[in-house]
Amino acid sequence: MNQFFAGRIGYYGPEGENGREWFEMVPHAGGRTLRAFCEMDNFGLSRDVTLTLDAASRPVDAFVRIIEHGVITGSSLFLVGPDAVSCEALTTELGRVSQRKPIAKSLVYLGLHPLVGDALAALARGTDRAGEYVLIEAIANSVSPNGERGLIAMPTAIDVAYIGEESVEVAAGRFDAQHYSLRWAPQWPPADLWVHGPQALFLRLTWELINARYELLELRTTR
Repeated sequence: MNQFFAGRIGYYGPEGENGREWFEMVPHAGGRTLRAFCEMDNFGLSRDVTLTLDAASRPVDAFVRIIEHGVITGSSLFLVGPDAVSCEALTTELGRVSQRKPIAKSLVYLGLHPLVGDALAALARGTDRAGEYVLIEAIANSVSPNGERGLIAMPTAIDVAYIGEESVEVAAGRFDAQHYSLRWAPQWPPADLWVHGPQALFLRLTWELINARYELLELRTTR
């Protein structure tokens, strides 16, 4: 049975905390909905995301809004079908955009840049062949490190390796965790991700590229 989660994630750089993410995972018949509101102080950026998943944690639809320094710079709606992903967007960079991106098979991952969404790459990868990178075909709304450029449907792929089981302590407590390595681009160093349980609850992520650490600070759960 899917479980309700709500909590807060802290964003940290060399100078200390520089952002935060509030999130909810809300179960419903046939799947669950993820909601996240993200703030990145050092970039004056906020991200508002709603993502609906089916019973197999595959994306169904999503909405994303980006605000930079108090100005909305993009709003995008994604609808996932069996053979295509549709996007309706309005951005300051590209104006009004309507897209239909064909897909060869069911989409397993929609990358929208909240941490609770990044954690879903673990479910797309699974736990077989530990230590081996597997290419996960995906659609992302941005391929920039902070997720603020583009804001339309962009076919991409992520190399994901399952590292193994670990016990991880974060501010929210100690958890049995699954450790993954994520390589978003061949020229970028991989990020290390730790998640918990069958719903891939985000615990921690570290990424050398931007000298950043992200950690689960608070958690509420109910059944």
